[in-house]
Amino acid sequence: MPSKVILIGVSGFGAWHLTNIRRLRDAGQAQLIACVDPVIKAKVTAGAEGIAPDDAPLFDSLSDAIADVGVPDIVVASVPIHLHAPIASAALRAGADVLLEKPPFSRMEDFEDLVRLEQETGRAVQIAFQSLGSLALQAFASDALEIGEIRAVRAMGTWLRRKPYWSRSPWVGRKSIGDIDVVDGVATNALAHAVITALSIAGIKLAQDVARVEVESYRASPVDVDDTTSIRVTPVKGPVVTANLTLCASVQTLPTVEVVGERGVASFSYVGDNVEVKVDGESRSQHFGRVDLLENLIAHRKSGAALLSPLRSTGAFMRVLETIRTGPQPVHIERRWIDVRDEGDEAHPVVQDVEKWIRAAADADGLFSEVGAPWAFTGKDAQIARADLDGRVLFEVVDGAGTNPTSSPRPYIHPVRTLSGVEVTATRPADHDWHLGLGFAVPDVDGISFWGGGTFILNRGYVMLDNHGTMTTEKIDQSQPAGLDHTLAWRNPDGREVIRELRGLRWTRFTSPAAGTHGGVTGWALSFRTTLTAVDGPVSLGSPGTNGRVNAGYGGFFWRLPRCSDVVIMSAEADGEDEVHGSVSPWIAWSARFEARPGVNGEATLVLIPEDTVSAADPWVVRQSSYPGIGSAVAWEKCVEIPAGQSISRGFKIAVLDGRLDRAGAQEAAETLQLHRQ
Repeated sequence: MPSKVILIGVSGFGAWHLTNIRRLRDAGQAQLIACVDPVIKAKVTAGAEGIAPDDAPLFDSLSDAIADVGVPDIVVASVPIHLHAPIASAALRAGADVLLEKPPFSRMEDFEDLVRLEQETGRAVQIAFQSLGSLALQAFASDALEIGEIRAVRAMGTWLRRKPYWSRSPWVGRKSIGDIDVVDGVATNALAHAVITALSIAGIKLAQDVARVEVESYRASPVDVDDTTSIRVTPVKGPVVTANLTLCASVQTLPTVEVVGERGVASFSYVGDNVEVKVDGESRSQHFGRVDLLENLIAHRKSGAALLSPLRSTGAFMRVLETIRTGPQPVHIERRWIDVRDEGDEAHPVVQDVEKWIRAAADADGLFSEVGAPWAFTGKDAQIARADLDGRVLFEVVDGAGTNPTSSPRPYIHPVRTLSGVEVTATRPADHDWHLGLGFAVPDVDGISFWGGGTFILNRGYVMLDNHGTMTTEKIDQSQPAGLDHTLAWRNPDGREVIRELRGLRWTRFTSPAAGTHGGVTGWALSFRTTLTAVDGPVSLGSPGTNGRVNAGYGGFFWRLPRCSDVVIMSAEADGEDEVHGSVSPWIAWSARFEARPGVNGEATLVLIPEDTVSAADPWVVRQSSYPGIGSAVAWEKCVEIPAGQSISRGFKIAVLDGRLDRAGAQEAAETLQLHRQ
């Protein structure tokens, strides 16, 4: 009797599953009893024709399908990764086995939960890592290829992805969406087969088989996740596995898994199930067949055949994914190492010589940085101070050692949190690697960039020059219980100090009538005051605005915000980005839902005021449409000169509040900040 199947997701790769189910139907092994796809269903309801399967009813949800056609034997789920956990859980609880598209989940917790649920329900979950159905894996396990005991396994992938790839769906290239983890990177999705295949050949399958995971993740594309990655997995027992992968190759080639044995080497091209073997100086090729994973799941149900890609055996892969998910953001590869090929929708970044460095890392069973890839950067930020209030950590100060040289390394403040833990700063976002939390930086100091990125040149636009300065911590004094004084040296590219900065930070609980009359808002207040002294002759502070770019005099006090939704921007006189940006006003406010990452998202409001008349004369910088950020321009249209041995100062107070404020609430909060200033 054929197994009854419900397919969830009929477009995209779901179309492949639909074709496969029909093949098995014609062979008498499967019966398609329903399809689920809310997007296609909505289009059909709106009158679209010819897009829905004509051999099974279409439903909005699995529950609707089961209510109509009954519980299937198998649910095939081809949906975005962040939907895997709820759909697989619902299918198991309904009494169905599951074929779940790869990768299994976007976080380890979901994997562990489903392993437990699989045991509780007595059902079976197969993960659709199709390469694990290759009969070549059995040949490696039995040493039928005669390469001897396996000493190392090396996955290599050189793909390229053009511009439309990253915009085809809201979840593509994202590490998270709101409170949901996604982790859509090269190793966790695009070339995940390379990783799982290498692990399986090495016998590293269960989560407990893994002793250590090392990851170097990079990005050349303007996305949240890695598109070029180097991984090394050290098992409890057995050979080391490396995976060196990119979506930024000059030419796309088939990914391979190279297996190094004591007598020879076998290169497995898993897409076509072909193996090239070199043993004792002789070469040969061999093609292997493949077992379809749905067919294997059906055989498991009927005769107890062993699953080829069972859920539990993807635990080692999940250890890799979890390391990437919980690790730092991918390092931006500096522009000087990236070539952009083609134009328009055909455009794609190419990391220079990436194929060479993938081969070198594989040969060394190592990582990109270990073989000297010039774009490999392994600097890590370290915390050098933090602010506490009533047992809560308000913010941390880090040394900036994780910043690429062309992003002007400097200490900065991140993360900044509300009292309830909402994160309201971002660092090294996909759009601007040199945007570093909260700080004070200037794009042009006598031609030196202490901001990072390109320098604006009239009639040429932004040009990447070899002109990036650095800021280093000279001293931190945190003797005050609710304050710290941070001394920084601004150094030009040859290391000479040109500015000495004294940055004073003070913090206190914030109470205002607004807290009682506008939604119960609570929070804290930060005083940020900086004094810049010219220590090696006079200096001139400039910006893109002083260099000729209209309405772009940013530089100075700057607060990079994370992704935000439902944003309301206000000043004392105006509303919205266009009206507030570049204006001079006694206060500005940004009220929104902040979406930094799962677990720290929520509604919050920032209200900013200048602390003195000099700071009050500087225009506000407000960005929403291009990126979320607020600040104040120290040199909007005219350069600011600091004579030798002289100083300038700027100061601001910020209320960091949980919840939303309307205009009246923001005005009251600003007035309260004014009282605090006095």
